[in-house]
Amino acid sequence: MKKRNVLSLVLGIVVGAVVLILLASCSEEEFNPELTRTFSIQAASNGATYTIQVALPEDYNSSVEKYSTLYVLDGEENFDFVANHCEEISDQFGVANVLVVSIGYGKDRSIDYTPTKAGSSTGGGAEFLDFIEGQLVPKIEQDFRVETTRGSRVILGHSYGGLFGACVLAVNNDLFGNYILLSPSIWFDNEVSLLLEKQNRDQNKDKYQLVFLGIGELENSGRMQAPFEAFYQTLRDNYSNIDLSKNREKYLDHMGSKNPNIIKGINYYFQNR
Repeated sequence: MKKRNVLSLVLGIVVGAVVLILLASCSEEEFNPELTRTFSIQAASNGATYTIQVALPEDYNSSVEKYSTLYVLDGEENFDFVANHCEEISDQFGVANVLVVSIGYGKDRSIDYTPTKAGSSTGGGAEFLDFIEGQLVPKIEQDFRVETTRGSRVILGHSYGGLFGACVLAVNNDLFGNYILLSPSIWFDNEVSLLLEKQNRDQNKDKYQLVFLGIGELENSGRMQAPFEAFYQTLRDNYSNIDLSKNREKYLDHMGSKNPNIIKGINYYFQNR
C-alpha cells in the first residue's frame, strides 16, 4: 500500500512538472497581447474572411519613424514565433523592428497558396494575391505607421506558403522586395512556379531582391530538393541585383526545419535589409 502511494505521488509530481513546463513554453511563445492588434477582412476576390494579427514593435507608441512590414502566411501557426523572434533579433542587431502582419486561413491553404488548378482543392493563388495587394496591404499602410515601398515589405511562407511567395516574386514583383521562403513546394503542378519565373524574368531580373531559401536536409530528395535547388540556381544565375542565401538544416525534415529556418531567415533579413 505504501509503495503504491509513493508511486502515485511520484507520478503526480512528474505530471505536474510536465504541465508546468508546457504552460511555461506556451507563455514564452505567445507574443505580447498588449502589442497585438487583431481584425478580420472579407476578401472581395474570393469571399473568404481572413483574421489578421499585427505585432507592433515595443517602441511603436512613442516613435515617430515608419516601419517595414513582414507578412506571414499560415498565421495561426507562425504569428507568435515570428513576432517574438523579430523583436529579439532586431534588438540583437540594434536595428528598427518590423510590423509583423499575420494572415490567417480563409479558404483552405491548398487553395489560397497554389497558382494553378492541379486538383479540386488548388488554384486560388491569384485571388488570394488580389486580396493581399488590393485590400490587406492598403489597410495596413493606411492604419499603421509603416513604409509604403516595395523594399519595405517582406513575405514569409513555408511549404505551400513558400510556393506562394515564389510565385509572387515571379508574377507580381512590385509588391514585395524581400522573400523568406522555407521548404517551398516548387514541385507543385510540374514545377509551374519555375515556368512563371521564366515567363516574367526579363521584367524582374534587374530589380533588387532579398531572398532567403531554407529547407531541411531530410526532406524528400526527389520531390523537394531538386526543384528547390533549381529555383536557387535560377535566381543566382539570372538576377543581377539580388541578396540571396540558401540554408539546409542538417538532420531535419519538412516540419522540423521550419522554425530553425524562420530564425535564420529573419536573421538574414535584418542583417542585409
